[in-house]
Amino acid sequence: MTPSDNIIYKTRAWAILSRSFEMDRIAGTYLFYGDEGTGRWFTAISLAALLNCEQPEKDSELNNISVPCGKCRNCLNIFALNHESLKLIIPIPPHENKLDKAIDLTNEVIAQKREEPFGILTSSTSTNIPIALAREVKKNLALKAPSGIKRVVIFYKMEKMLSASADALLKIIEEPPEDSILILICSKPDDLLPTIQSRAQKIKIEKNRLEDIEHYLDKYFDISKERAKLLSRISNGSIGQAIEMIDHAEDEDSSLRAVIFFLFKSLFFDENPETLAHMNEVLTLRDRFETEEVLRLWQMLIRDCSNYAITEAENEIINVDFQSGLINISPFFGDSTLAPRLAEEVKITLADLKRNVHIQGALMALVLKLKAQIKKSA
Repeated sequence: MTPSDNIIYKTRAWAILSRSFEMDRIAGTYLFYGDEGTGRWFTAISLAALLNCEQPEKDSELNNISVPCGKCRNCLNIFALNHESLKLIIPIPPHENKLDKAIDLTNEVIAQKREEPFGILTSSTSTNIPIALAREVKKNLALKAPSGIKRVVIFYKMEKMLSASADALLKIIEEPPEDSILILICSKPDDLLPTIQSRAQKIKIEKNRLEDIEHYLDKYFDISKERAKLLSRISNGSIGQAIEMIDHAEDEDSSLRAVIFFLFKSLFFDENPETLAHMNEVLTLRDRFETEEVLRLWQMLIRDCSNYAITEAENEIINVDFQSGLINISPFFGDSTLAPRLAEEVKITLADLKRNVHIQGALMALVLKLKAQIKKSA
Protein backbone atom coordinates (compact mmCIF):
# COMPACT_ATOMS: atom_id res chain seq x y z
CA MET A 1 0.00 0.00 0.00
CA THR A 2 1.22 3.49 -0.82
CA PRO A 3 0.77 6.22 1.77
CA SER A 4 -1.60 8.11 -0.55
CA ASP A 5 -4.00 5.14 -0.35
CA ASN A 6 -3.88 5.06 3.44
CA ILE A 7 -7.51 4.78 4.55
CA ILE A 8 -6.62 5.49 8.17
CA TYR A 9 -6.27 9.17 7.20
CA LYS A 10 -10.08 9.21 6.99
CA THR A 11 -10.57 8.14 10.59
CA ARG A 12 -11.42 10.10 13.70
CA ALA A 13 -8.28 8.72 15.35
CA TRP A 14 -6.07 10.24 12.67
CA ALA A 15 -7.91 13.57 12.87
CA ILE A 16 -7.04 13.71 16.59
CA LEU A 17 -3.40 12.81 15.98
CA SER A 18 -3.10 15.27 13.10
CA ARG A 19 -4.52 18.09 15.22
CA SER A 20 -2.07 17.31 18.02
CA PHE A 21 0.79 17.32 15.52
CA GLU A 22 -0.23 20.70 14.10
CA MET A 23 -0.46 22.17 17.60
CA ASP A 24 2.89 20.61 18.59
CA ARG A 25 1.15 18.72 21.37
CA ILE A 26 2.03 15.10 20.56
CA ALA A 27 1.79 13.01 23.73
CA GLY A 28 4.75 11.11 25.11
CA THR A 29 2.81 7.84 25.34
CA TYR A 30 -0.26 6.71 23.38
CA LEU A 31 -2.53 3.73 23.82
CA PHE A 32 -4.09 2.71 20.50
CA TYR A 33 -6.92 0.26 21.16
CA GLY A 34 -9.57 -1.46 19.09
CA ASP A 35 -10.23 -4.65 17.16
CA GLU A 36 -7.28 -6.24 15.43
CA GLY A 37 -7.18 -5.75 11.69
CA THR A 38 -8.85 -2.31 11.81
CA GLY A 39 -5.64 -0.30 11.48
CA ARG A 40 -4.07 -0.06 14.94
CA TRP A 41 -0.66 -1.04 13.57
CA PHE A 42 -0.85 1.11 10.44
CA THR A 43 -2.02 4.15 12.40
CA ALA A 44 1.06 3.79 14.63
CA ILE A 45 3.40 3.44 11.63
CA SER A 46 1.77 6.40 9.89
CA LEU A 47 2.21 8.57 12.98
CA ALA A 48 5.90 7.60 13.11
CA ALA A 49 6.18 8.66 9.47
CA LEU A 50 4.42 11.97 10.09
CA LEU A 51 6.69 12.81 13.04
CA ASN A 52 9.79 12.18 10.93
CA CYS A 53 8.54 13.39 7.54
CA GLU A 54 10.77 15.96 5.85
CA GLN A 55 7.82 17.69 4.19
CA PRO A 56 4.46 16.94 5.83
CA GLU A 57 1.48 17.71 3.61
CA LYS A 58 -2.08 18.97 4.04
CA ASP A 59 -4.66 16.72 2.43
CA SER A 60 -7.17 19.04 0.74
CA GLU A 61 -9.66 16.20 0.26
CA LEU A 62 -9.69 15.43 4.00
CA ASN A 63 -10.27 18.85 5.58
CA ASN A 64 -6.58 19.76 5.29
CA ILE A 65 -5.40 17.29 7.90
CA SER A 66 -1.66 16.70 8.13
CA VAL A 67 -0.28 13.55 6.50
CA PRO A 68 3.25 12.31 5.80
CA CYS A 69 4.41 12.99 2.25
CA GLY A 70 5.27 9.33 1.65
CA LYS A 71 8.11 10.35 -0.68
CA CYS A 72 11.01 11.48 1.48
CA ARG A 73 13.70 9.08 2.68
CA ASN A 74 12.27 8.92 6.20
CA CYS A 75 8.72 8.17 5.03
CA LEU A 76 9.80 5.51 2.56
CA ASN A 77 11.92 3.72 5.12
CA ILE A 78 9.36 3.94 7.92
CA PHE A 79 6.55 2.59 5.76
CA ALA A 80 8.97 -0.17 4.76
CA LEU A 81 9.48 -0.81 8.51
CA ASN A 82 13.20 -0.17 8.16
CA HIS A 83 14.25 3.06 9.85
CA GLU A 84 16.49 4.00 12.75
CA SER A 85 13.63 5.92 14.38
CA LEU A 86 11.35 2.88 14.58
CA LYS A 87 11.53 0.19 17.26
CA LEU A 88 8.96 -2.63 17.18
CA ILE A 89 8.33 -4.82 20.22
CA ILE A 90 6.49 -8.05 19.41
CA PRO A 91 5.29 -10.76 21.86
CA ILE A 92 7.34 -13.96 21.67
CA PRO A 93 6.91 -17.50 23.05
CA PRO A 94 8.05 -17.75 26.70
CA HIS A 95 10.87 -20.18 25.93
CA GLU A 96 12.31 -17.87 23.25
CA ASN A 97 13.18 -14.92 25.52
CA LYS A 98 16.76 -14.51 24.34
CA LEU A 99 17.27 -11.20 22.55
CA ASP A 100 18.74 -12.72 19.39
CA LYS A 101 15.74 -15.05 19.05
CA ALA A 102 13.39 -12.15 19.77
CA ILE A 103 14.98 -10.24 16.89
CA ASP A 104 14.43 -13.19 14.53
CA LEU A 105 10.76 -13.49 15.53
CA THR A 106 10.25 -9.74 15.24
CA ASN A 107 11.71 -9.81 11.73
CA GLU A 108 9.20 -12.51 10.77
CA VAL A 109 6.33 -10.28 11.95
CA ILE A 110 7.82 -7.27 10.16
CA ALA A 111 7.94 -9.26 6.92
CA GLN A 112 4.25 -10.16 7.28
CA LYS A 113 3.21 -6.62 8.17
CA ARG A 114 5.30 -5.18 5.35
CA GLU A 115 3.37 -7.36 2.92
CA GLU A 116 -0.06 -6.66 4.49
CA PRO A 117 -0.32 -3.96 7.19
CA PHE A 118 -3.92 -4.89 8.06
CA GLY A 119 -3.17 -8.61 8.33
CA ILE A 120 -4.08 -10.36 11.59
CA LEU A 121 -1.18 -12.15 13.20
CA THR A 122 -2.16 -15.34 14.98
CA SER A 123 -0.09 -17.77 16.98
CA SER A 124 -0.93 -21.28 18.12
CA THR A 125 1.35 -20.85 21.15
CA SER A 126 1.20 -18.50 24.10
CA THR A 127 3.36 -15.40 23.80
CA ASN A 128 4.45 -12.52 26.00
CA ILE A 129 6.71 -9.49 26.11
CA PRO A 130 9.51 -10.57 28.46
CA ILE A 131 11.46 -8.35 30.80
CA ALA A 132 14.58 -8.75 28.65
CA LEU A 133 12.87 -6.84 25.83
CA ALA A 134 11.61 -4.19 28.24
CA ARG A 135 15.10 -3.66 29.60
CA GLU A 136 16.52 -3.42 26.09
CA VAL A 137 14.01 -0.67 25.24
CA LYS A 138 14.89 1.18 28.43
CA LYS A 139 18.60 0.92 27.61
CA ASN A 140 18.15 2.19 24.04
CA LEU A 141 15.98 5.13 25.06
CA ALA A 142 18.63 6.23 27.53
CA LEU A 143 20.85 7.03 24.53
CA LYS A 144 20.43 10.33 22.71
CA ALA A 145 18.58 10.08 19.42
CA PRO A 146 20.25 11.25 16.18
CA SER A 147 19.62 14.89 15.38
CA GLY A 148 16.24 15.55 13.75
CA ILE A 149 14.89 12.08 14.52
CA LYS A 150 11.79 11.38 16.62
CA ARG A 151 12.08 7.84 17.93
CA VAL A 152 8.87 5.81 18.03
CA VAL A 153 8.66 2.59 20.03
CA ILE A 154 5.62 0.47 19.21
CA PHE A 155 4.52 -2.26 21.63
CA TYR A 156 2.32 -4.57 19.59
CA LYS A 157 -0.26 -6.48 21.67
CA MET A 158 0.65 -4.68 24.89
CA GLU A 159 -1.72 -6.96 26.82
CA LYS A 160 0.94 -9.66 26.36
CA MET A 161 3.47 -7.72 28.43
CA LEU A 162 4.41 -9.43 31.67
CA SER A 163 3.81 -7.48 34.88
CA ALA A 164 7.54 -7.43 35.63
CA SER A 165 8.20 -6.03 32.14
CA ALA A 166 5.59 -3.31 32.65
CA ASP A 167 7.04 -2.40 36.03
CA ALA A 168 10.47 -2.00 34.44
CA LEU A 169 9.03 0.50 31.94
CA LEU A 170 6.66 2.50 34.17
CA LYS A 171 8.95 5.49 34.52
CA ILE A 172 9.63 5.71 30.78
CA ILE A 173 5.94 5.17 29.92
CA GLU A 174 5.06 8.04 32.24
CA GLU A 175 7.73 10.35 30.89
CA PRO A 176 9.53 9.20 27.72
CA PRO A 177 12.67 11.09 26.64
CA GLU A 178 11.92 14.31 24.79
CA ASP A 179 13.01 12.83 21.47
CA SER A 180 10.85 9.70 21.80
CA ILE A 181 7.23 8.59 21.97
CA LEU A 182 5.79 5.23 22.95
CA ILE A 183 2.75 3.67 21.26
CA LEU A 184 1.04 0.82 23.10
CA ILE A 185 -1.33 -1.30 21.01
CA CYS A 186 -4.02 -3.52 22.52
CA SER A 187 -7.63 -4.61 22.04
CA LYS A 188 -9.12 -3.12 25.21
CA PRO A 189 -7.64 -0.64 27.72
CA ASP A 190 -8.87 -2.80 30.59
CA ASP A 191 -6.54 -5.55 29.39
CA LEU A 192 -3.68 -3.42 30.77
CA LEU A 193 -2.73 -2.59 34.33
CA PRO A 194 -4.31 0.63 35.66
CA THR A 195 -0.82 2.03 36.19
CA ILE A 196 -0.17 1.67 32.45
CA GLN A 197 -3.55 3.03 31.37
CA SER A 198 -3.23 6.16 33.49
CA ARG A 199 0.10 7.07 31.91
CA ALA A 200 -1.05 6.96 28.27
CA GLN A 201 -3.33 9.06 26.08
CA LYS A 202 -6.00 6.70 24.78
CA ILE A 203 -6.89 6.75 21.09
CA LYS A 204 -9.68 4.43 19.95
CA ILE A 205 -9.17 2.83 16.55
CA GLU A 206 -12.73 2.38 15.38
CA LYS A 207 -14.08 -0.29 13.07
CA ASN A 208 -13.55 0.27 9.36
CA ARG A 209 -16.41 1.56 7.27
CA LEU A 210 -17.93 -1.05 4.97
CA GLU A 211 -17.20 1.03 1.87
CA ASP A 212 -13.54 1.37 2.87
CA ILE A 213 -13.20 -2.39 3.40
CA GLU A 214 -14.87 -3.09 0.07
CA HIS A 215 -12.62 -0.58 -1.73
CA TYR A 216 -9.48 -2.00 -0.10
CA LEU A 217 -10.33 -5.59 -1.04
CA ASP A 218 -11.30 -4.59 -4.57
CA LYS A 219 -8.03 -2.69 -5.08
CA TYR A 220 -5.48 -5.01 -3.49
CA PHE A 221 -6.94 -8.50 -3.94
CA ASP A 222 -7.94 -10.45 -7.00
CA ILE A 223 -11.57 -11.02 -6.13
CA SER A 224 -14.85 -9.95 -7.70
CA LYS A 225 -16.67 -6.80 -6.62
CA GLU A 226 -19.54 -8.97 -5.41
CA ARG A 227 -17.22 -10.99 -3.18
CA ALA A 228 -15.55 -7.84 -1.87
CA LYS A 229 -18.98 -6.51 -0.93
CA LEU A 230 -19.94 -9.77 0.78
CA LEU A 231 -16.72 -9.98 2.81
CA SER A 232 -16.99 -6.35 3.88
CA ARG A 233 -20.43 -7.08 5.34
CA ILE A 234 -19.35 -10.08 7.39
CA SER A 235 -15.93 -8.78 8.46
CA ASN A 236 -17.20 -7.17 11.67
CA GLY A 237 -15.69 -3.88 10.55
CA SER A 238 -12.16 -5.29 10.25
CA ILE A 239 -10.15 -5.28 7.03
CA GLY A 240 -7.93 -7.91 8.62
CA GLN A 241 -10.83 -10.30 9.19
CA ALA A 242 -11.99 -9.81 5.59
CA ILE A 243 -8.48 -10.67 4.38
CA GLU A 244 -8.44 -13.80 6.53
CA MET A 245 -11.62 -14.98 4.84
CA ILE A 246 -10.02 -14.46 1.43
CA ASP A 247 -7.06 -16.55 2.53
CA HIS A 248 -9.39 -19.37 3.58
CA ALA A 249 -11.51 -19.22 0.46
CA GLU A 250 -9.88 -20.79 -2.60
CA ASP A 251 -13.09 -22.12 -4.11
CA GLU A 252 -16.82 -21.76 -3.63
CA ASP A 253 -17.12 -24.57 -1.07
CA SER A 254 -14.24 -23.34 1.10
CA SER A 255 -15.60 -19.81 0.73
CA LEU A 256 -18.92 -20.79 2.32
CA ARG A 257 -17.04 -22.82 4.91
CA ALA A 258 -14.96 -19.75 5.82
CA VAL A 259 -18.09 -17.61 6.12
CA ILE A 260 -19.71 -20.20 8.40
CA PHE A 261 -16.62 -20.23 10.62
CA PHE A 262 -16.48 -16.45 10.93
CA LEU A 263 -20.14 -16.38 11.90
CA PHE A 264 -19.36 -19.01 14.54
CA LYS A 265 -16.41 -16.90 15.73
CA SER A 266 -18.60 -13.81 15.99
CA LEU A 267 -20.83 -15.63 18.49
CA PHE A 268 -17.96 -15.30 20.95
CA PHE A 269 -16.35 -11.98 20.04
CA ASP A 270 -19.20 -9.71 18.88
CA GLU A 271 -20.50 -7.84 21.92
CA ASN A 272 -23.42 -6.49 19.93
CA PRO A 273 -25.96 -8.82 18.28
CA GLU A 274 -24.26 -8.39 14.89
CA THR A 275 -24.25 -12.13 14.24
CA LEU A 276 -27.99 -11.88 13.68
CA ALA A 277 -27.57 -9.31 10.92
CA HIS A 278 -24.75 -11.31 9.38
CA MET A 279 -26.86 -14.46 9.37
CA ASN A 280 -29.63 -12.62 7.54
CA GLU A 281 -27.27 -11.03 5.00
CA VAL A 282 -25.07 -14.00 4.27
CA LEU A 283 -26.82 -17.27 5.03
CA THR A 284 -30.01 -16.65 3.12
CA LEU A 285 -30.49 -20.40 3.02
CA ARG A 286 -33.68 -21.87 1.67
CA ASP A 287 -32.47 -25.45 1.34
CA ARG A 288 -32.82 -27.45 4.56
CA PHE A 289 -29.98 -29.77 3.64
CA GLU A 290 -27.55 -26.83 3.29
CA THR A 291 -28.79 -25.37 6.57
CA GLU A 292 -28.19 -28.68 8.32
CA GLU A 293 -24.65 -28.70 6.91
CA VAL A 294 -24.03 -25.29 8.49
CA LEU A 295 -25.17 -26.53 11.89
CA ARG A 296 -23.20 -29.77 11.64
CA LEU A 297 -20.05 -27.74 10.98
CA TRP A 298 -20.85 -25.66 14.07
CA GLN A 299 -21.16 -28.91 16.05
CA MET A 300 -17.67 -29.95 14.94
CA LEU A 301 -16.26 -26.51 15.75
CA ILE A 302 -17.75 -26.70 19.26
CA ARG A 303 -16.18 -30.13 19.71
CA ASP A 304 -12.76 -28.89 18.52
CA CYS A 305 -12.82 -25.89 20.88
CA SER A 306 -13.89 -28.00 23.82
CA ASN A 307 -11.28 -30.70 23.20
CA TYR A 308 -8.47 -28.18 22.81
CA ALA A 309 -9.54 -26.36 25.99
CA ILE A 310 -9.06 -29.64 27.85
CA THR A 311 -6.04 -31.20 26.10
CA GLU A 312 -4.26 -28.35 24.27
CA ALA A 313 -3.47 -31.00 21.65
CA GLU A 314 -3.29 -29.29 18.27
CA ASN A 315 -3.00 -32.63 16.44
CA GLU A 316 -6.50 -33.55 17.63
CA ILE A 317 -8.17 -30.54 16.01
CA ILE A 318 -10.38 -31.81 13.20
CA ASN A 319 -10.97 -28.53 11.38
CA VAL A 320 -7.28 -27.84 10.78
CA ASP A 321 -8.00 -25.03 8.30
CA PHE A 322 -9.33 -22.99 11.23
CA GLN A 323 -6.78 -24.14 13.81
CA SER A 324 -5.50 -20.74 14.97
CA GLY A 325 -9.02 -19.33 15.17
CA LEU A 326 -10.28 -22.30 17.17
CA ILE A 327 -7.39 -21.97 19.59
CA ASN A 328 -8.28 -18.31 20.11
CA ILE A 329 -11.89 -19.27 20.89
CA SER A 330 -11.01 -22.22 23.15
CA PRO A 331 -10.56 -20.16 26.39
CA PHE A 332 -14.35 -19.63 26.39
CA PHE A 333 -14.64 -23.38 26.97
CA GLY A 334 -12.85 -23.25 30.32
CA ASP A 335 -16.36 -23.82 31.65
CA SER A 336 -16.72 -27.54 30.92
CA THR A 337 -20.52 -27.22 30.76
CA LEU A 338 -20.50 -24.77 27.86
CA ALA A 339 -19.81 -27.25 25.05
CA PRO A 340 -22.66 -29.63 25.95
CA ARG A 341 -25.05 -26.70 26.38
CA LEU A 342 -24.16 -25.26 22.97
CA ALA A 343 -24.28 -28.68 21.33
CA GLU A 344 -27.73 -29.31 22.79
CA GLU A 345 -29.09 -26.04 21.36
CA VAL A 346 -27.76 -26.92 17.91
CA LYS A 347 -29.18 -30.43 18.20
CA ILE A 348 -32.63 -29.04 19.05
CA THR A 349 -32.51 -26.71 16.04
CA LEU A 350 -31.53 -29.58 13.74
CA ALA A 351 -34.55 -31.51 15.01
CA ASP A 352 -36.78 -28.47 14.46
CA LEU A 353 -35.64 -28.20 10.84
CA LYS A 354 -36.95 -31.69 10.18
CA ARG A 355 -40.36 -30.46 11.33
CA ASN A 356 -40.45 -27.85 8.56
CA VAL A 357 -39.96 -24.80 10.75
CA HIS A 358 -39.06 -21.49 9.10
CA ILE A 359 -35.31 -21.72 8.36
CA GLN A 360 -34.36 -18.09 8.95
CA GLY A 361 -36.45 -17.89 12.10
CA ALA A 362 -34.87 -21.06 13.48
CA LEU A 363 -31.35 -19.76 12.78
CA MET A 364 -32.07 -16.40 14.38
CA ALA A 365 -33.47 -18.08 17.48
CA LEU A 366 -30.45 -20.37 17.66
CA VAL A 367 -27.99 -17.48 17.52
CA LEU A 368 -29.75 -15.74 20.41
CA LYS A 369 -29.72 -18.93 22.49
CA LEU A 370 -26.04 -19.65 21.78
CA LYS A 371 -24.96 -16.10 22.66
CA ALA A 372 -26.97 -16.32 25.87
CA GLN A 373 -25.23 -19.56 26.83
CA ILE A 374 -21.80 -18.08 26.04
CA LYS A 375 -22.57 -15.00 28.11
CA LYS A 376 -23.69 -17.21 30.98
CA SER A 377 -20.25 -18.86 31.06
CA ALA A 378 -18.25 -15.64 30.69
